[in-house]
Formats: sequence, C-alpha cells, structure tokens
Amino acid sequence: MEAVMQFLNRRTTLLYYQDMFLHRASAHVVKVGEDYIELDRTVAYPEGGGQEADMGMITRANGQSIRYTGAKKLFGRMIFLDEFPNIQVEGVIHHLVHPEDASVLSACRVGEKVDVEIDIERRARLSLSHTASHLLYIGINQVRPDAIAGIFGCHIKIDSARFDCHVRERFTALELQQIAEISSQLALRNSGIEMFSHHLEQEARYWKCEGHIIACGGTHLGQTGAVGPISVRRKCLGKGKERISCEFPRASIALEKYHA
Repeated sequence: MEAVMQFLNRRTTLLYYQDMFLHRASAHVVKVGEDYIELDRTVAYPEGGGQEADMGMITRANGQSIRYTGAKKLFGRMIFLDEFPNIQVEGVIHHLVHPEDASVLSACRVGEKVDVEIDIERRARLSLSHTASHLLYIGINQVRPDAIAGIFGCHIKIDSARFDCHVRERFTALELQQIAEISSQLALRNSGIEMFSHHLEQEARYWKCEGHIIACGGTHLGQTGAVGPISVRRKCLGKGKERISCEFPRASIALEKYHA
C-alpha cells in the first residue's frame, strides 16, 4: 500500500535534465494504459520544442522487455515568462508502447520496479541535430533577423533540422551561403555549450554558446565541433513563407559519454 500511495502525486522526474548523458535508470510504474506506461521518473525525452521523442526499452524485474516508440508529456502546468511562450512544466510522461508489446501491459503492476533506457544512438543524433539547429538560428539571426522574428515552426530530426518563417522577402542564394558560413564556423570552433535553468523555473531552460543565449529545453551536445560543416537550403511554403533547413553530412556521432 505504501508503494502505491507514494505515486499518487503524479509528476514525472526528468532525469535527462539532471544528466543529459544518462541512458538507463531504475524507476517504478505509476500507471498502465492500453498503449502506454507512466513511470515515476525517466531518461526518455518527450516530443517537444520541435525535437522528436526518444525511443527505447522498459525492462521488468523478470527480464521481460517492453519497447516504447515515443514519449509524450501531458498534464503540465503553464508558465508565463517572456522568453518561454506557451510551454508547460511538471506534468507526467507517457512511454508509448510498441503495438507488438501491448499485450504485456496487462501483467504490469503499479509500484513495480523497472529499468527504463533510451536508444543511445537516436538520442545522440537528435542532440546533435538540435545543437545544429541553434547554430543555424544564430546564422539566420545575423543575416536575416526579420526571419527569426517570424518563426512559426521547427522540426528536429535525427539527420536534419529546419525552421519555418514568415518573411516579406525570400532568402537569396547569397544569404543562404552567408548563413551556412556563419553556422559552420561556429561549429568548427568547437565552442563549449552550457545548459542552465531559469531562476524561477527549473524546467525553463537556456542554451548558451559564445555569448549567444537561446531559450530551449531540448537535449544538446557539450561542444559544437561534432556537428561539422553545415549546409543550408530553402524551400518556399507559399507566399511570405520560407523553410530554412540544415544538414551536416560530416557530423561525428559520439556515444562514449552515455552511461547507466
């Protein structure tokens, strides 16, 4: 009964903010749904801020493994800070179970101890892509600050990143070249990256590199060098809308920092 009562305050502890390179940890089951498992704490980053969610495995004490194909944050508390429009803190995270493993859920019990782990390579690639997106952001801001003010969407995938912007004038080939050069030079300087929290909200986080500070709660590299040279391209989404994407074909994926 005590094991159940301690989980009534449903708030998932986000271990990835305590240690971004933690890939495996113990946890307890809080709730079991038809297609998800909720734990009291997790290393899995949920989809948010444009970044795709982690995938991985939940392992029961008897050795039985349950794959999850994504993570979703729900029931958060809205905060109202100038740098963080429309974000939620606290809340719970649901690990979305692979359809082929859903039959195992009926055997899971609230309070049961499990291990939760992420797909390390996927996390490493998403962290690199998110870091590259910030370098792209800095390049765009220096060449076309009007586009930064007009951003209405972004997407961080394992091999690319993009921003969708409202603009009055299309990006020129010269501007794209300048953005790519600024972004690539910042990457090649192998500059250090710092992540820290707002003094009022732990989950309202900032990314800092070479004096540039961007509000961001995603996962990132510790330095920029692994991104390598960045290529930039544009796509017209309609009148007054541009998509600016970046790729990093010579990126280096490092897994040695990840630990259980």
